[in-house]
Amino acid sequence: MKNLITHELQQFLYGLRFFIALSVTVLMFIASSLTYINENKEITKKYHELTNYQEHHLREVASNASKVATNQWSYQLPPRNSGFISDCGELNMPNTLLYNAFYTIGFDSNSTKSNPFILPSDRINWGFIILVLFSFLAVIFSFDVISGEREKRTLALCLSNPIKRSHILISKFLAINIMLVLLAFIGILLALSILIIAPSVNITGDTFLEIGLFLLFVIFFTGSMVAIGMLTSVICRYSHVSLLLSISFWLVFMIAIPNFSQTIGMNMYPIEKSSVMWTKIGEKRKEIEASFPDGKWTSNGGNPFIPQHKIRAEMMMAFAKNQADFLNEHRNEQFKQLEKIRLWTWISPLSVFEYGTEALLDGGYSRLKKNYDHLQSFKIQYQQWFKDLDAKDQDSPHWYNPYEDFSTTKKPVSYEEIPKYKESNVSIGERLTDTLKYLAILSAYMGIIFLVTIFRFERYDVR
Repeated sequence: MKNLITHELQQFLYGLRFFIALSVTVLMFIASSLTYINENKEITKKYHELTNYQEHHLREVASNASKVATNQWSYQLPPRNSGFISDCGELNMPNTLLYNAFYTIGFDSNSTKSNPFILPSDRINWGFIILVLFSFLAVIFSFDVISGEREKRTLALCLSNPIKRSHILISKFLAINIMLVLLAFIGILLALSILIIAPSVNITGDTFLEIGLFLLFVIFFTGSMVAIGMLTSVICRYSHVSLLLSISFWLVFMIAIPNFSQTIGMNMYPIEKSSVMWTKIGEKRKEIEASFPDGKWTSNGGNPFIPQHKIRAEMMMAFAKNQADFLNEHRNEQFKQLEKIRLWTWISPLSVFEYGTEALLDGGYSRLKKNYDHLQSFKIQYQQWFKDLDAKDQDSPHWYNPYEDFSTTKKPVSYEEIPKYKESNVSIGERLTDTLKYLAILSAYMGIIFLVTIFRFERYDVR
């Protein structure tokens, strides 16, 4: 077996395909590093500008506790150190969460889209290179491993030796995968060398661990694609037919399934655009306003205890609840729609690889959803902090108004005491738990297809 693998590797490494693949791999990985350095510098700069502005604004507003509670704050997800491995679609997704102590939890997103989370990633990074280039290389290197040798009549010669057919297939499978991993390793090494010397890129010990796990995931992914290429090679008698069939499979997995699933899924599980939802919020708000008595808009900044302030606060709370109910329902519909569509795409190993990378790096949709859930819990604590503060003020009537400060405490509060939302880190162990199911799917995919390939090859006519 060892001699067979060595022989196959030599065949590949001395071939023209390998040198073309090596050249393209090196160019793409270098381009990914240079692109990331420029993008990361800009993203990091904007992130710090926003956080500095938020801190400055919060310190100003801290002179009035009610304004701290009612002001709408935004939390932008910080740039990930592992962004060069894959952006997980984050650069196209909304990444700023909006909240205050009473009512708002949402995202800064385009209101004309029905679901801003269903957007493809078009950034060049390691994940993109593996997904597009390596999946293509896997089928290009494997489509003729049997049909090509049959045409050259070397297969019959090989089988005249006392070697099991399954051993021949396994040696070819391992040789192609070793070569692809070697290509990936060379590309990653070059890209990493450029990133390490860039002052704006922060690479830590955890980043190296993530890179190692990413490479492990790559092995299973390329293995799946090689198995598909080899299957076409034992199905077809001629290499030009197996090439056509391999590329057809690749196009189906790469383009057809993700795009058709989105189209079909969005029609099967339709949701309204955000702009329609905001129209409904406005209409319901008018009904709520009409249900409150005259004097509801009366206010007196000098006397918080006038009875109209209580009516006004109750109406504002009703407004806030109305908005929150619509927003929460709409967000949950968007999440469910995306998750249902993703189930459809699990039949493509390329989609499984994308989801697995997202889970491994704690990025993309799973990161946004995690923060959305955590922010809901934080909002409850934030609101309770304000109510406790308000309860201590004898000059406050304690009529909670989520938009104004007419009927709650106006005492100053220390900036350091104000609760601030911060994203919690997910340990590598927790991420691995989430990644295992995608690894299991790829393993099953690879195992089943390869077994079918062996079964077919045992009956292959070499004449």
